[in-house]
Amino acid sequence: MRRLLRWLVRGVVALVALLVVYVIASVVYTSVHERRDLAQSAPRDGRIVTVDGVRVFARLHPGRADRVPVLLVHGTAAWSGTWFELIPALQRAGWPVIAVDVPPFGYSDKATHTDFSRKAQAARLRGVLDAFGIERAMVVGHSFGGGPALELALREPARVERLVLVDAALGLTAPPPDASSAACRALAMPRVRNVLMSSTAANPLWSGTLLRSFVARKDAVTPQRMVAYREPASLQGASNALGAWAHHFACVRETGMSMDADRIRAIGVPMFLLWGADDTITPPAQATHLQSLVPGTPLRMMEGVGHIPHIEAPDDFARLLLDTLAAPARLAAIDDPQ
Repeated sequence: MRRLLRWLVRGVVALVALLVVYVIASVVYTSVHERRDLAQSAPRDGRIVTVDGVRVFARLHPGRADRVPVLLVHGTAAWSGTWFELIPALQRAGWPVIAVDVPPFGYSDKATHTDFSRKAQAARLRGVLDAFGIERAMVVGHSFGGGPALELALREPARVERLVLVDAALGLTAPPPDASSAACRALAMPRVRNVLMSSTAANPLWSGTLLRSFVARKDAVTPQRMVAYREPASLQGASNALGAWAHHFACVRETGMSMDADRIRAIGVPMFLLWGADDTITPPAQATHLQSLVPGTPLRMMEGVGHIPHIEAPDDFARLLLDTLAAPARLAAIDDPQ
């Protein structure tokens, strides 16, 4: 028995030692890897717009002059370079496209003191439209990007031609965050959360696993796509900014209009819902709840698809989005949900 206990103690000590080595290696890797300057590294086919002191990167892909531009608002850990086949498909159909990097993602600001509220993010979307001289846009918000997209539509309905929410993470039915939880207390401490981010979400060893947990079609997470997703990860301050955003997202209660059911019921913009039927991150029940707030809102489910339709079924999703953008808003509003 004593020998067994000694082996157990040695095993625990060895595991702890390995964990310590892994954490130290992760922190060192982050400090060495995150060296690129944002302004110098941003893709040359885009521009950095400063809105209320925060730098926001966006790209304008040209289309027909008689078409209302499409504003694409990405989800968690994505950026303007991860729409992949969707932007070319929209351009082939004549739609001008603006793809924005919502702070702190992509090539937008990495400052940890940034206001990450939906109200502030919606103001940045408006600022991007202003910078490109665009009065109205078709706004498409995916996952986390659905919150700022909806907030923009509620606050600036004159700027939004129609709103398309794709597997939107709105949290309307979720309990309020518990800021006193151990996780939130850890995320509230910059030094602790920086270590946590370096060891988990910002670590390339976990990137593929994390992304695959969001999708139903695992083969959609290809090495080429992972390279694209991780491209901005080498920017200075990327993991620290991700930690600051994670604290807000998980531990700070949203107070914007997009959290107010009565405001959503009174939305003055045609709204459309596109959803993965096998989404386990924002399950279809969240789509039907949102639809119940605005009766008559079209809901299209994609069978066999999870949380990221545009990489899981790119051709089908592009066709569905193009149909949604081209459909007369008046007819779509009275169409039966599918």
